[in-house]
This record gives sequence, structure tokens and C-alpha cells, in this order.
Amino acid sequence: MASLSGTKIKDTFNIILKLATSALSGTKQSVQDGDGNNSALKLSTSDVEVAGALSIVPQPATSSTELTALLIATSGTVVTRELDTSAFGSASITANSPLAATGNTIGVDDPINLSQLTAATALNADKYLIWDESTSAYKYILFSDLVTFVQSAAGSTNFLPVLSLVANAGTSIPTASTVVSWQSIADGAGKSSTAGFSTTDQIQLQDAAELRSSILINVSGTYKFEVCMQIESSSGTPVVNAKIVDNSNTATFQEMNQTMNSENLGVVTLTGTRQVTAGEDFSIFMSSSITATYSTNSYCIVTQIA
Repeated sequence: MASLSGTKIKDTFNIILKLATSALSGTKQSVQDGDGNNSALKLSTSDVEVAGALSIVPQPATSSTELTALLIATSGTVVTRELDTSAFGSASITANSPLAATGNTIGVDDPINLSQLTAATALNADKYLIWDESTSAYKYILFSDLVTFVQSAAGSTNFLPVLSLVANAGTSIPTASTVVSWQSIADGAGKSSTAGFSTTDQIQLQDAAELRSSILINVSGTYKFEVCMQIESSSGTPVVNAKIVDNSNTATFQEMNQTMNSENLGVVTLTGTRQVTAGEDFSIFMSSSITATYSTNSYCIVTQIA
């Protein structure tokens, strides 16, 4: 119907729009037809509310320079906001390592672009990023804790608790049997270290008069000792004696006598397995028939195998 001219109200009231309950006021009311059917529109003297989709036809003209935007506030009202040009994708995104940004996409960088940790540079205090399933959150775990967890995991046979000792540099070997001293247990290249033991004091390097010469084992079990001493001599072919001594029982359980070659460099190796009772301690003793030294390439590895 194009016009109400010449029609009667009784014939057209149902297509006439009206307010739901009263005259226009400060309270929003639904706009209804004459039969009382609500439209998607509500009106007051200050507000307009649309309950359904809001369409603008024809669509407004586009602009590449306007920065004023219409936004929906948390209250549901339409508000304006002044934006800057970065909101429209022309600005670059910067990501900090180990993230990398390409255009508008951020992802984890290729590991080849990162600095590498090696067996010589990895420290117990280094951290891994890890997902905690129980709390649905990212957390970190220390390298030392991760090693302990993996080595103690049920069914793990590839990792065993181990003490790795590194000898002090350029230590003279006297003719009388003398205990070998080791580097302190600490992070860093050239230091002694432990990994995988159930407690931090399961195996200890005793510090007797700053010699760090006694290996104290505080948990009973079967332990394997591997000793490799690099010997240097300025002249001659010294006969070098090396032995693993159970100090608690005053007993030697592995011993080797070896004559060094004429090239002034040689290696003495000892390997032995021992059933150890908690509280026993062990030392490595050496002597040489003539002047000789052992270098920092010398080491002792103690592994709990059972």
C-alpha cells in the first residue's frame, strides 16, 4: 500500500507503526505494528536500539585515509575511536628471539638461527620451556631436574646416575703413592659434575684439605669405576702405578703398573665394579718411578649400575 489516503483506520491500523505502551519518553520502547508485534527497533528520546542485524544500504563510500572507527562498547552501545595508521596493517611486527615475524605472522624461529648449547657449554641452571598438562600452562624446568627425571623414569635403561671427575692440571706424580685430586663439582667446562642421582648427597667429592680426593658414596648399590689418566714425562720411560682404593676397608680393588713409551706421553686405565655399602669412600692413588705428571685430560667416572 503506497498511501493511506482515502483508507479507513479499521482497515489499516495493523500496518501502522507505534510505540508499545506510551508516548515517546526517556525509556526505550519497542516499535510495534497495530497488532502488537514487536519490531527489531526500540526508541526513546535519546537512544535507538536494534535487536537484529543492522544493515546500511547502499554501503557507505570507502576511504584509505579516515582513522575514525565505529566500535561496540562492552555496554553494547556504538562508540567512535580514533586509530593510528598501524591499526591497518602497514606497520611491521617485531618479534624477540626465539620468535620470528614474517609479515603479520609470528612463529618460532628455525633452531639453526639460534646460538647452540653443547655438552661443554650446557649448565645445570639452563632452562627448558615445557607445557604443564596438570595446570594447562607453560612453565620451565631446569636442565639438571630434567636429566634426573629422565634417568629415574620408569623403564629407563639408557641413563644411569653418574659422577664425572676431571683431574687438576699439571699435577706431579711422586715416587711414593699419592692420592689424585679432582676439580670441584660445578657448572662449566673443565669442572667435575654429577647427574641422575636420587639425592644431591648420594655421591659426594670429599674436600680433604682442599684436595677433593675422596669419593663418598651414601647409597648402597653396585658401582662401576672407570679411570683414565693421561701421563706426561719430560724424559725417560717412567713406570706408573695407579690403583683404586677402598678407604673404608683399607683395600685396593683395582691396580695397574704401566711403563710409558719414549714419546713422553701415555695413558693408564683402570676399570672395576664394586658392591658398595652406604658410607664407604674411595680414592685413586698414583706413583711414578721418575718425574711425571697427569693432565686435565685425566678423568674418573663412577656410575651406579644397580
